[in-house]
Amino acid sequence: MRNIDLDLRIVEIEEPRPYVDRSGREGRVTTAIGEDDSGRIKISLWDKDIDRVKVGSRIRIRNGYSRLFRDEVYVSAGMYGRLEVLE
Repeated sequence: MRNIDLDLRIVEIEEPRPYVDRSGREGRVTTAIGEDDSGRIKISLWDKDIDRVKVGSRIRIRNGYSRLFRDEVYVSAGMYGRLEVLE
């Protein structure tokens, strides 16, 4: 699903782990847990966003997307969306 807009508070962040993409570029990825009044969801944080987001941060994802990975729904800003740290 694309074009997702969410405002969430970060309640948990896993340790980042390295990855290598198809072109050979190395980076980092991690999973965070965000919550709002409707519940909790997993968020994929990539590269520079990992350093911007902390436990307790309020974030806004605009034009993000969701995907099913290992039977769980994850959201991410992706390449075309935007992740803002509000506080």
